[in-house]
Formats: sequence, structure tokens, C-alpha cells
Amino acid sequence: MMKSIVPAAVLLAALPACPGVASAELTSLEVAKKLDVMSFPNSIHQMSRPGARTFAQYGFTQVVPTEGKAGSVDVYQPDHEWLFQITVLGRKGDDVTVCVLEQALNGGTYLGQTPLALQRGRDGLLHATGQAVSDPHCDDYAR
Repeated sequence: MMKSIVPAAVLLAALPACPGVASAELTSLEVAKKLDVMSFPNSIHQMSRPGARTFAQYGFTQVVPTEGKAGSVDVYQPDHEWLFQITVLGRKGDDVTVCVLEQALNGGTYLGQTPLALQRGRDGLLHATGQAVSDPHCDDYAR
């Protein structure tokens, strides 16, 4: 069965305003829209360029609900050669904890996952805090 791909702009435009993590239900879709991908180690760093901070700014514009995993979204570039999967694990005050899975789909074998503590910055983006996170639903690994 083929997944229906909805452009991120369509999905993201339907999101309600989210002025603060604590005051709104932060979804995996909202995290995918607002995550500062330069604030934590991942393969996008290889493409780093001034002013680009979000998945969309690096061409990851296709966002779909993760099949068989409620509350998660898959984020792809149009060629579907690389996948990021975002799952919100929990919230505490102004902080949110997410699990980020990253996988090569281009014939490569890379597969990694990391739990991240995020906090909204003045720029409106969600930045990894660097705080150690341990969650039984998100083992930290890279292969």
C-alpha cells in the first residue's frame, strides 16, 4: 500500500497558533515545523548553510503521519532518500521531550535515534537544550 504524501505546507498551515509549549498541545507535527535541526547532531549538518535552521529550509517538506505509530510524523525530502521521524514523548512546564529517529532510505544503512529535550527560543523555534534525556521509548543509538 502506498502512503499518501501531503506537502508539509498544507499540513503545517492547518496548525493552530502555538505561542508557548506549556500553553498549547505541542504535536509531533508542530515539532517538525519548528525544530531547529542545527541544535542537535544529525546528518543535515553536512548541508549547513547560513540562515537555514528548519527541516523545510533543507528540503524536508513532505510530512506524513507515521504508519502504525500514533502521534508520530515522518519527515522526508521529495526523493524519499532520507527519513526523520518525530515523536513527542512528554511535556514538563515549558519543556518538551521528543524522540528523533533518522534513517537512510537511499540504499545506505544508517539508522539512529536520540531523545531530545527542547525549549522554545525567542526566534520561535524549538532548540535542543543539551540536557541529558533518558526515556524507555527512545533508546539513544546510531548504527
